[in-house]
Amino acid sequence: MIEAPSQQRILILGQIPPPFGGQAINIQKMVQVLNKHHFNYQLIPLDFSESLNDMGAFNFTKALKLIRIFCTLWYKLLVYRPHLVYYPPAGPTINAVYRDFILLFPIKLLGVKRIFHFHAGGLASLYDGLAPWARMVYRYVYFKPAYAICLSKAGRVDPEFLQAQQIDIIPSGVEAFNGTANQEESFVVLFAGLCSASKGILDFIEVLRICRQQNQRIVGKVMGKAFSSIEEKALAKAEKEGILVYEGILSGNKKEAAFLGSSAFLFPSVFESENFPTVIIEAFAAGLPVVSTEWRGIPDLVNHGKNGFIHPPHATTAMAQRILELAENNELHKQLSAQAKSDFETNYTMGNFEALIVAYFKKVQ
Repeated sequence: MIEAPSQQRILILGQIPPPFGGQAINIQKMVQVLNKHHFNYQLIPLDFSESLNDMGAFNFTKALKLIRIFCTLWYKLLVYRPHLVYYPPAGPTINAVYRDFILLFPIKLLGVKRIFHFHAGGLASLYDGLAPWARMVYRYVYFKPAYAICLSKAGRVDPEFLQAQQIDIIPSGVEAFNGTANQEESFVVLFAGLCSASKGILDFIEVLRICRQQNQRIVGKVMGKAFSSIEEKALAKAEKEGILVYEGILSGNKKEAAFLGSSAFLFPSVFESENFPTVIIEAFAAGLPVVSTEWRGIPDLVNHGKNGFIHPPHATTAMAQRILELAENNELHKQLSAQAKSDFETNYTMGNFEALIVAYFKKVQ
């Protein structure tokens, strides 16, 4: 591999698809950029989970994978001898934090500089509830990383708590959609992502129920995997009632068509590890106004009254009113749609992401 001009050896620990979650997709994009620009890196895939439902849970297979990855990490540290180790810290999930304890220990022990990339949010909130021994380990493995990358201003909470020496903001980027937007008579409200209660799928269904009591032209479309039987039954019931169409997991052209065939994006998330949802950026790429929640980095994406609307978590009546406004006020919908598209083109394209990643990894030492 041709080395980057900085000659820095970078060891990357991170999950790449599958599963196709936001963090895995964004790390894959970063690796592709580093490869394209001939950086000297090596990747250790953190392939613990085979599906989004499996993330955060502990099982025997994951334990075996952890042992394998731990041994690979030691080998790379001693043989490859990286100058920098890139690592995406856990969110507020205790099993994931214990995993971080194990993997970050040899990195800290050998004194290799760490780059923490905060795809998940909420790590700082876990500290006070830990046992004394766990707090001690937490401070040792997490505190004072040389570098930290945040996705937005709101994401600074975790690295500031960990006393990161340098914090940079690099928002995610997505590919532009090439098709044309929805021209249908119905007003299609889209949900995309893991269909779990904390991601907001049950609130999404409730909002659609409220909307359809006043405007039958409004219909929902759901893209993603049901997290459990609870969400699966709720989706089946809503589909039977004619409230929505459940598409399941879509990718490639079908995923693009789902975004472009919609009129607005409703994402009432209170997800435990939510940070800066990539699906909202994808909605902007399709020119969709977004109705979402005051949660973690979402208000850094959704500018209330400009490219969408922000409401407190579980405020289903207020969110329904916003959807009704967008469906019934064509001029308002056009204004917000245009701003959403403009925000994407200004801040969240893959070209913008690539330039920021290249500049960042050239400057870190």
